[in-house]
Amino acid sequence: MNLSKGKIGIVLSGGGMRALIYHLGVLKWMAENNLMENITYISSVSGGSLCAGLIYAHNDKKWPTSRQYLDRVLPAVENVIMEKDVQLSALLKVFPLWMHRRVNLLAKIIGKKWNVSGTMGDLKEGPTWCVNCTTYETGQRFGITQDKMGDIIVGYTNAQTFPISDAMAASAGFPILIGPYALKRDKYSWNASTYKPLKGARDDRIPGGRNFHLWDGGVYDNLGLDALPQKIEHIIVSNAGTLSRFRQRAFSSRLRRLLDIVIDQVSILRIHSVVCHIRQENNGMYLQIGDSASRILRDSELSSKVINQVISESLPEHHAAYVRDYKTTLRKPSAADFRIIIRHGYEVARCVYLASKPLDLNTM
Repeated sequence: MNLSKGKIGIVLSGGGMRALIYHLGVLKWMAENNLMENITYISSVSGGSLCAGLIYAHNDKKWPTSRQYLDRVLPAVENVIMEKDVQLSALLKVFPLWMHRRVNLLAKIIGKKWNVSGTMGDLKEGPTWCVNCTTYETGQRFGITQDKMGDIIVGYTNAQTFPISDAMAASAGFPILIGPYALKRDKYSWNASTYKPLKGARDDRIPGGRNFHLWDGGVYDNLGLDALPQKIEHIIVSNAGTLSRFRQRAFSSRLRRLLDIVIDQVSILRIHSVVCHIRQENNGMYLQIGDSASRILRDSELSSKVINQVISESLPEHHAAYVRDYKTTLRKPSAADFRIIIRHGYEVARCVYLASKPLDLNTM
């Protein structure tokens, strides 16, 4: 596998602030190996959408080169994350208003606090970026790219005037905590849907109401795999999501526990499918948050000397577990947490690449 040759499609999963910072670490590894220029498609969910949006916002609305990312973009993004708490601002501003106002206000706060301006149509250079949400009315993946937005049931419309901050907020609209983004239906002209009801079935593909309500893209698929185009030479999946058995919380109800189990099984099936595809085709990397260097490298073909050296330079297993268990929130992290999460993302990418190909340690 030679990532330096061919088009790369990267998937940035959901996971709130944990995911945002973890993906920054993965991209740091890619930038140090001059791979940012090879990315032609980005599919993002929730925290992954916040990550991609901040990168564009702090590089004049252009996808950065590897050098630009390291020298300018990463320091700028770290600075705004550590200075501004967008979740606290959003919750304070809506109290005691109804929950459905939160995510629309979050979009405004992202724009103001994180210096995110412009529309999706302004992002004309570089890779295609697909921001993934979930349409409450249809239960489908609602995608927002530089050109169009919609789902297979409601149809599609031009997205060039849609604010970048609104796309980021809609993708990160956590159920219960933040709520859905209200998209004014009549503001856009929707083309014919590709959805075809079964013969004799009632055609109710577009529910009534003035608004479509967009939830966190992770409700439909926390990886955003469905958005990737077929013709991609290499796939990099950066997964900062965690299964419920790893979440440190008391079960609030039997129903909540059953829902966790169902969601976990769907996630496991998706992960298993993409890992099998990558291994079979040898065309990418699957980067799971919480995997320590020792776990990643233990079955590799690298020499024991190289494995021991990499492990000695990497975070220990309990630190990897700490990152995995970091709460799904948009709260501003501590400086120590930021450092450990971004380092973990970097090390997972490095170790997975080393494990996939027996290289001399000094080559990557």
